[in-house]
Amino acid sequence: MQRPFAMETRLSITTSYSLLWGTMQPRLLFDRLKQWNVKKVAVTDRDSLCGYPACREEAQRCDIELICAAALTEGDGEIHAFVQNQKGYEKLCLLLTKRAEDGAFSYLPSLLADSEGLVLATSSPTLLATLAKSKADLYAAVTPSCLASVQTARRLGLRLLACDDALLLEKEDEEVHRILRCMALHKTVGSLQKEDCAVSSNVLLDSEKWNQAFSCWPEAVHNARKLAAYNPFPSSLIFPDYPVEDSAQELEKRVLSGAEIRYGEVNDAILERITYELHIIGSKGFAPYFLVMHDIVQMSSRTCGRGSGAASIVSYCLFITNVDPLAHHLYFERFLSPSRLDPPDIDVDFAWDERDGVFAAVFERFGREHCARVANHNSFRLRGAVRETGRCFGLSDTQISEAEKRLFISGLKDLDDPLWQTICRIATKLEGLPKEISMHCGGLVITPRPVYCYAPLRLSSDGYPLLAWEKEGTEMAGFVKIDLLGNRSLAVIRDTLENLEEEQIHIDQRLWHPTEDAPTIAALARGDSMGVFYIESPAMRQLQKKTGRGDFEHIVIHSSIIRPAANKFIAEYVERLRGKMWEPLHPRLAYILDETYGILCYQEDVSKTAVALAGFSESDADKLRKVIAKKAGGEKLKVYRQQFFDGCSANTVSEETTRIIWEMMLSFDGYSFCKPHSASYAMVSFQSAYLRVHHPSHFMAAVLSNQGGYYRSQAYISEARRMGIHVEGPDINHSRILYHAQGNTLFIGLMAVANLTWQAREQILEERKKRGPFTDLKDASSRLSLCREDWVSLVESGCCDSLGPQYRRSEQLRILLTNAVRNTSSDQLELFSPEKHIPVQTRALVQVKRTEDELHREFSALGFLRTSHPLLLWSQYLKGLKRVKASELGRHRGRYVNLIGYQITQKQVMTKGGQSMSFVSFEDETALYETVLFPDLYQRFYPLLSTLWPLVVYGLVQDDQGALVVEVQHLRKVGS
Repeated sequence: MQRPFAMETRLSITTSYSLLWGTMQPRLLFDRLKQWNVKKVAVTDRDSLCGYPACREEAQRCDIELICAAALTEGDGEIHAFVQNQKGYEKLCLLLTKRAEDGAFSYLPSLLADSEGLVLATSSPTLLATLAKSKADLYAAVTPSCLASVQTARRLGLRLLACDDALLLEKEDEEVHRILRCMALHKTVGSLQKEDCAVSSNVLLDSEKWNQAFSCWPEAVHNARKLAAYNPFPSSLIFPDYPVEDSAQELEKRVLSGAEIRYGEVNDAILERITYELHIIGSKGFAPYFLVMHDIVQMSSRTCGRGSGAASIVSYCLFITNVDPLAHHLYFERFLSPSRLDPPDIDVDFAWDERDGVFAAVFERFGREHCARVANHNSFRLRGAVRETGRCFGLSDTQISEAEKRLFISGLKDLDDPLWQTICRIATKLEGLPKEISMHCGGLVITPRPVYCYAPLRLSSDGYPLLAWEKEGTEMAGFVKIDLLGNRSLAVIRDTLENLEEEQIHIDQRLWHPTEDAPTIAALARGDSMGVFYIESPAMRQLQKKTGRGDFEHIVIHSSIIRPAANKFIAEYVERLRGKMWEPLHPRLAYILDETYGILCYQEDVSKTAVALAGFSESDADKLRKVIAKKAGGEKLKVYRQQFFDGCSANTVSEETTRIIWEMMLSFDGYSFCKPHSASYAMVSFQSAYLRVHHPSHFMAAVLSNQGGYYRSQAYISEARRMGIHVEGPDINHSRILYHAQGNTLFIGLMAVANLTWQAREQILEERKKRGPFTDLKDASSRLSLCREDWVSLVESGCCDSLGPQYRRSEQLRILLTNAVRNTSSDQLELFSPEKHIPVQTRALVQVKRTEDELHREFSALGFLRTSHPLLLWSQYLKGLKRVKASELGRHRGRYVNLIGYQITQKQVMTKGGQSMSFVSFEDETALYETVLFPDLYQRFYPLLSTLWPLVVYGLVQDDQGALVVEVQHLRKVGS
C-alpha cells in the first residue's frame, strides 16, 4: 500500500468571484482548507482577479499562502496562469485587461510571444500542443476528473501539475451553479442546456479523497508544491508623481500663498501648524498627492473637501477644504500622524452636475492610461435573490411579488408550495455571493505608470477604465484612492448666488461668514431648515427643536450624533444640554468628551477612548474604530473587545463603566462621522441656511431646480408658500427651463412639466429670445413646431393659461393644435391641415375657474397644484370633517386629535426585536407635522402609506423633549 502524501498545495480552485458561475465564498473555502491543514492555495477564477484581495485577506487570516492566479478561458478550454514574479503579474493584468475590453481577444498570441513570470497549465491537449511551441513555463494539468492531458504531456515531454477542478463546496451547491448560469444567460431552468454549465461540477475534495485522487501522480503533486506564492502588492503606496523639480517646496509655496488669502495675516500659531503638517506630509512623501488634489479642486466652481482631511490646515490653505481647523479645534492626527500607516484620504464633493466634467478633466490632465475608476462589487441580497431565482423557474413578476409579500411578512411557514421551498433554499445560498461589478460613484486612482501595471482593468458602462477591485481591495493593493463625489447642495448654493447676481445682489465669498449670522442661527435653532443641506430631515429638524441650538458648534455635534444607532444616547444628550447634571463616564474621558456633554459623538472619540481607558496604541485604536465602523463584527470585534476590557481592567476601570462605554462605542457601527467631516458638512449647511433666511425665493428655486434634498417637489412648493414666497407658473412666457426667482416671486421651471421633451423646452426659450414673448395662443402655435404630446403637457400644466385665460384648457389645446405649424415628426398633427386654420373666437379676457378635471390633470402634469395645496383635490371629502389644523398642534399637547395628513416622506426602521415601525411626515394646508407608527399599528396600516391619497390621522400629540410628535392610533383614507 502506497504511503499517503501531505495535501499541502491546492491549485485551480474556482470561487464565487467567477461571477454567475462559481459558488464558493472565500471565507467558507479558506475555513475548510485550514481544517485540512492546507499550506498553499491558488484560486483561479475565470478571466478575473476580482476576488484576489478578498481571498488574500482570508488566506492571511487562516495562515495560508496564496498564489495569485487566474483561469484564462480559450475556446472550450482553460489556461491556468500562476504569477511567479512582478513581470508575470503585470503580464497577467495586461492580458485580463485586454480580454475585459474585447471579449473576442485571444490570449494565445500574447502567451506564445512572451509569458515570462507566469507558470501555465492546462488540461486541454489542443492548448498544450499550441503552447508547447513557445518558451512558456508549461505544465499539463492533472485534475481529479480529467486526465486528458497525460498522453499529450508524455508525447511532448511536458511536466504534470496537480490541479483541482473544484467548483462546489458541497454537492448540494450544484443547483446554485445552475441558477447562476440561468441568470447569466437569461434562461429558465427548463431551457438550460448541458453546455451552458460547467463540464464537471466537482466538489472540493477532503484530504483523504484528494490523496486518493492523486496517489498515482506524485510528480504532479511535487510540482504543485514548487510554485511560489508571490505577493504582487507593493510595500509602498501608489500615487502619481508631480511634474515639478521639488514637490515639497512647491507644496509649501502654494500653502503659504493660500494662507495669506485665507487668514490675511499669517501669525505664529498659523505658521507653526503649517510647518508641523508640512513636515509630516514631507516625511511620508505625500506632497505630490496634495498637489494633485489642489489641481483637481480648481476644476470646478464650488467644492467641499470632507472626511478627516478637513482637519488639515494644509488642505484648508489649498482650498481643498473650507473649515478652519484652528478655529474649530480639529484633530490633525485623525488624518495623518508619524505613527499612522494609512494614506491620506480626502473626499471632495463637487456640484452634482459638474462632477462628470471634473472626471473628464482629471483623465485629460493626468492621462487616460494613468487614471481609473474604482469598482463596486454588488452582492446578492435576499429579496433580490428570491426574485431572480423565481424568474429562473419561469415565474412572472406578479407571481413572485404575491409570494414575496407573504414570505417577508409571515415567513416561510406560510409558503408550503414545494417550488417556493426550493426557491427560498437556493436564494438563501445566493445571499452574499458577488453578483456583478459596477462603478463606484466617486472613487478614482491616479498612478505614475499605466494602471494596468498594478491591476487588471475593465470598461465601465460609460467607457471609463475601471479597476477590478472595490474600495477595500483597491486600498489593499496600495492605491491611494481619491473620492470625487456629487453634491446637489453645492449646486443649490451656486445657483442661488448666480440668480442673486442677476438682480445685482452680490455676496463677497471672502467676507461671507454665515456661521456668525444671528438670524441664521435663530432659524436653525427653531428647526426651520427644510431644503438646507444635511439638516433638513425630519429627525434632524426635530433634534434642532429639542435642543434649541443653532450655532455652528452644536450643528457640528448634531450632524454626527444623528446616526441611527445612537438614538438612546441622543435623548440623554438633549437632557444634558438643557441642564441635567452629569458626570464624565470616567475622569480620564473628561477632557475628551466635555464639548459633547460626556457623550461619544465622533469617530475619533472611539479611538481616543480606547487609548485613554484601555491603553491602546494609536494604531490599534484606529483599527478598532474601523472594525466598528464597517460592521466587521465577528472574530475581529471579539478580539478587540477582549483587549478593551482587559486594558480597562488593568487601568482600574470598573466592569460596569467599561460595559457602558463599550456599548456607546458600538453605536458607531455602519454610519458615523469624524469631527472634521461633520464640520465640513456643517459649513455647507450654514451657507444653505443663510441663503434660505436672507434670500428665500432664490434659495427655494435653486433647491427645486436641483431636484435634491429629502423631499418631493410638492413639499418644497408648500414650504415656499409657508415662507411667504409668491409662487408663479409654469408659464410659457416667463418660465425658464430651471426654476428661478425675481424678488419674492418664485417661477416654476419648464422642467417641472411631466412628459415635456427637452427639445420643446429649448425651442420655447430660443423662440422667446429671438422674437419676444408670445402674445396669444395663435401666436404660440404659429411660432413653435411642437408635437401634439408637448402641447398637451404644456396645456395640462397651465403653461398656456396666460395666453388664453378665458378658455378652458381643452379649448386652449384645440386652438393650439388646429393652428399649429405642421410637425413632420408627429403623425397626429397630419390630421390637421396647416392651410385650413380655424378662426379663434374672441372672448373677454376673464380668468375662468378651473374645473376639478383640469386640476387633477394639472396635478398629474406637475406633481403639485399651481396655486393651491393638493388637498384641494379632495375638498369634497373634507367638508364637515372635524379636525385640528397642523399649525394648531401646539395647543393640543397630551390630547387625541383628528388631522388630515398628506404624506411627505416616511422612514421605516427596525426595532431591536426585529419588528418594522415607521416615522412619517405629513402636512396639511397649514404646516408639516411628524408622526410615529409603532410596530403593531405599522403592521395594520402600512399599505395606506404606499399611496399619495391623503389620510385621516388619529393620534396622541406628545411633547418629545420640546418637539411635537403624533403617536398614530388609527389611519384611514380621506373619503372612506
